[in-house]
Amino acid sequence: MNILIVKKAAFYSIIAGVVLALVGTVSFFAGLVFFALGLLSAPAVIFFMKSKNEIGFLENEQGAALGAVIGFFAALAFFVIFTPAVLIIHAIKPSYYSYGLPYMVTFDTFWLFIVIVVTIALLVALINSTTAMGAIFLLSQFEKKPDDIEEIDINIE
Repeated sequence: MNILIVKKAAFYSIIAGVVLALVGTVSFFAGLVFFALGLLSAPAVIFFMKSKNEIGFLENEQGAALGAVIGFFAALAFFVIFTPAVLIIHAIKPSYYSYGLPYMVTFDTFWLFIVIVVTIALLVALINSTTAMGAIFLLSQFEKKPDDIEEIDINIE
């Protein structure tokens, strides 16, 4: 797979993670945001890149690898934005539902928080790898496979 495609997918997934984190700070949408982060971030980024014609025909293995990258970076970006936002809101309004983050991000247990974030990011990467394969399968049903798979034109802007 082209490294440029992976870099663009990582960039788009970071943007998706930041957007999901900002929406997730509203406690009413938290469950929906966690569901979207866990299952739908890779297919959304893949469909977005396909609509912008930044990726060509992908095999299932390439889709799985791309989905894992997207899921991992989206989860890390989510936690980098979500955690400070929730802590700031909790400092302003102490009755805000803070998901236990003020107790987890203390000096004594910060390493545990890092371990939990990386573990969740790896789980999100695994799940998004599977959903990305499903997205690639759906895309392959609607487009014709090129005759020579090695010579695919990629629009680089």
